[in-house]
Amino acid sequence: MGSFTKALADRSLSNRTFWGRSYCPHCKKVLRWYDLFPILSFLFLRGKCRYCHKAIGIEYLMVEVAMGLLIAFLFYQSFANFQFSIFNLNSNFKFQILNFLLELIFKIFFVSTLSVLFLTDLKKMLIPDRIIWPAIKISIVFLISITIIKVIFLYYTLSQTRLGQLLLPPHSDYFQRHALITAEPFLGGIAMALAIGGFFMALIMITKGKGMGGGDVKLGAFMGLGLGFPASLLAVILAFLIGAIYSIILILLGKKHFGQNIAFGPFLVIGSLIVLFWGSKILDWYLRLGT
Repeated sequence: MGSFTKALADRSLSNRTFWGRSYCPHCKKVLRWYDLFPILSFLFLRGKCRYCHKAIGIEYLMVEVAMGLLIAFLFYQSFANFQFSIFNLNSNFKFQILNFLLELIFKIFFVSTLSVLFLTDLKKMLIPDRIIWPAIKISIVFLISITIIKVIFLYYTLSQTRLGQLLLPPHSDYFQRHALITAEPFLGGIAMALAIGGFFMALIMITKGKGMGGGDVKLGAFMGLGLGFPASLLAVILAFLIGAIYSIILILLGKKHFGQNIAFGPFLVIGSLIVLFWGSKILDWYLRLGT
């Protein structure tokens, strides 16, 4: 995933096609399969191209290591919270496995997309439409699909027992009410995408384009879809907080002057990753402060 993420970021910035084999940026030599082992190839070749012997760049290694750690921690955290038993393979548990796998796949997609946008915004202060628009569309399709699957399974489960059949229409509105509850993550994701995107757009209009970029609007919408409510709000708050602290440090060090622009996308990415991994714990801690 690290190699793939770096390739997407580089090719989106240089407007190259996403298809085709990897090649050395210096000599243009197409790389063989044994040149493309993440981390290992870099270390074995000592950070140089096998063919022209020019430096590859340490950022390739850093991205591969970072993505490896992120995805590994995502797997660890996801499986640690999921109870699995080979002796419990009824239809309900099979559905839980399917739901778990679909959500895990989407989280991998979410983390990978955020990583690509982190790199592009950090390097060129750009959030490419070639990345963010497909990501938003895929997120909407996922939310719709997982909602439909859950509603269908709810109907199927109720229809399997006599009592459950009495809870189906026209006997009861139980199914409709619980189908609406099932759809809440989808509705919350859409609502937060519109809210965050709209908030960022308002900042652009108020500051006349100085406080935020159009790419941040689309990234904010993607965050809303991926994290939902209230997690995406927490991610935005953390992004502003981390960004403010970083900016103050740069000003104190004389690296930046007050009023200068900095890329805000990386902070949105960092806030999103923090919330993805520890959002529930942060919210629980915050709520306990008021009790």
